[in-house]
Amino acid sequence: MTWLKELPYFIMIVGAALLGLYLSNYFFDKGVEQYVSRKVGHGVAGIGFLLCAFLFTTGWYPLILAGGFVAILGIARMTKPESFRGVGGSARKHAFAEVFLPGAAVVAIVIGWLWLNNPWLAIVPILYVCFGDMVTGIVRSRVYHVEVKGNWGSLAMILTCLLVAYFFSPWWIAAVGAVVATAAEKFTPRSRGIWDDNWTITLSSLLVMTLLYTYAR
Repeated sequence: MTWLKELPYFIMIVGAALLGLYLSNYFFDKGVEQYVSRKVGHGVAGIGFLLCAFLFTTGWYPLILAGGFVAILGIARMTKPESFRGVGGSARKHAFAEVFLPGAAVVAIVIGWLWLNNPWLAIVPILYVCFGDMVTGIVRSRVYHVEVKGNWGSLAMILTCLLVAYFFSPWWIAAVGAVVATAAEKFTPRSRGIWDDNWTITLSSLLVMTLLYTYAR
């Protein structure tokens, strides 16, 4: 049975994701700014979702993975927020970004993978927020030394997203999605409540890519 053969991959990715959350906590506890430490979680999540596209034959395991982390991080946030302080929690009380990232991934997987049967249509928009937002955050922290949305960070993000776009065919559709994702990150205000660029980056690029992909077919 395919689901049984792929179960070890699922367990491996869950373990890697938990390791990423642990490392985010570790760096935060060592004095790394929270807006940098949470990028560790972004990067590991991106690797996990990238592996999903190569390892799984259907979107059900990735959907369970994303939904499971929505539940884990959401429950932890409500009951013991210090558990995942490196990516949010008690260190970022005004935002729920660590919950919204896998939440946005759930939407992308349902639409791109399960509905339209294109794994990369689901995964590429997720990678825009995982890798693109990770790189822009690191660049801005080095250039500006504060959590601010600046042009150097946007340049780093568009270059990263254009590289990620090569996973998708035709590339031009994903390239348009990369531009949209970068604009969404740039112009979405800093996270407050449900207003968060994890949603806007993923869903805006997903929408544009889905429309172009459907039209191109």
